[in-house]
Amino acid sequence: MQHEIELKLAIAEKDLAAWRKLPLLRRFSVGRAANRELISSYFDTPELDLKAKGIALRVRKIGARRIQTMKVPGNKATGFQHLIEYEQEIGQDEPDLERIDNKALQKFFARIGLQEKLAPAFTTEIKRRITVLQYGESEIEMALDQGSITAGERVMSLHEVEFELRSGHPADILDLALEIHGQLPFSLERRSKAHRGYALFTDETPVPVRANPVVLDRKAKTRDVFAEVAWNCIDQIRANELPVLTSDDPEGLHQLRVGIRRLRSLFVLYRPFLSPEMLEPVIDELAWVQERLGPARDWDVFVGETLARVRKAMPEEDSLTSLEQAAMKMRAAHAGDSKAFVTDERYTLLLLRLFKALEQGSVLAEGDKAADKVLDKTIPAFAASVLDHHDSKVRKLASRVADLEIDDIHRLRLRVKKMRYAAEFFKSLFPAGKAKRRSKALAALQEALGAVNDAAVCADLLAQLTSASPEDQELRTAAGFVRGWYAALSAHGIASLETLWQDYEVTPCFWAK
Repeated sequence: MQHEIELKLAIAEKDLAAWRKLPLLRRFSVGRAANRELISSYFDTPELDLKAKGIALRVRKIGARRIQTMKVPGNKATGFQHLIEYEQEIGQDEPDLERIDNKALQKFFARIGLQEKLAPAFTTEIKRRITVLQYGESEIEMALDQGSITAGERVMSLHEVEFELRSGHPADILDLALEIHGQLPFSLERRSKAHRGYALFTDETPVPVRANPVVLDRKAKTRDVFAEVAWNCIDQIRANELPVLTSDDPEGLHQLRVGIRRLRSLFVLYRPFLSPEMLEPVIDELAWVQERLGPARDWDVFVGETLARVRKAMPEEDSLTSLEQAAMKMRAAHAGDSKAFVTDERYTLLLLRLFKALEQGSVLAEGDKAADKVLDKTIPAFAASVLDHHDSKVRKLASRVADLEIDDIHRLRLRVKKMRYAAEFFKSLFPAGKAKRRSKALAALQEALGAVNDAAVCADLLAQLTSASPEDQELRTAAGFVRGWYAALSAHGIASLETLWQDYEVTPCFWAK
């Protein structure tokens, strides 16, 4: 058994030659590069029992040799692919599960009669160029892979670079990737070959992914919770990269942006304790992400939700067809923005910097006695103080909600959103019943405030459409209907705020002692 820690980079086929000749890699290489042809068959049951457990089982042909490898997910959140690997040389083309030295796995195999059910699911054929690098204090194996994955009649091409840690420190892999960044284009590949093979075998369509619930240990230190929640946010962001790239479902972009907002909120919560090197650069970059993806999301909502509701309410209004066609053109013009973002070098750089800071524990400032005093305490006290702070900021505006101007309502919406993210991060530390009731009331308040904001966004998008075709009277007529519709929704949302705020106030404060 060994731990496999590696970083995968997706590259274009046209860049393979440049990777082979990159002077930077030659500078750190040890010995000569080795070329191999690898043919691997991946096995599972008809019910895909191994896939359900996140286990990958393969038999790899290397000349006359047969190497059996079983990979099991590691349990540490990280930017790397962290797997526990069981590897043996065997004398056959099919797996020999008795050779895997793990009692828990053996019990699992026996319980489902795994050996008898196994059959090939997919294969990989790879031409690999291996270079060993001595970088920093680490020995790193770089594998330049070109080939394909085949499942039945479906085939997927593959071009990637793997940096696997042989010895030393994982952060050295990130430093190496950061040094290469800007010299050659690449993006971060989140999926293993097994993940891609299973997706091909099952003809799986990537689907949008919501955040996993944050479940914290009350005994955890405040400094450690930062990394735990940060990885939760990053996991949501990265899980939605593929849905954004390969699907027209707007929910993927929405969930990616939610992950970004959650991560920004976390950095704001810990702002007093962040290292100067991380504070402004990361918050600024996360703001850039939101700005870059905002227009595409706005047009998705306008076409998929706003116009759909209006058309349902007014099916006889023909002018809405003209507006819808114009809006769909604007949506199409921005559709490529989100797809381009996922492979943008600036996004890749942001991820690498986050991975490195979290891996090294350098996000939070060191040597500040006052900060250390807070960060070294267990999390409940910090969580309660954060929730109190956000609650008081919400109350400052919401207590006079009936008299708020539009700008103040917008500010209140942002404060409620930050409060909700903080509550989601920390609610597992407190009584579940109270947390659920307060979170539900907070969500209702946020939804009403969101309706007011949607009306403002809608007015801006309608202005863009009508200014682009000022002579189109039918378009202007339809825009008037939609403005009226959202003005009514906005007014309803504003009218409901006072009642929703009262509902929030009477729910128990779940973090209070």
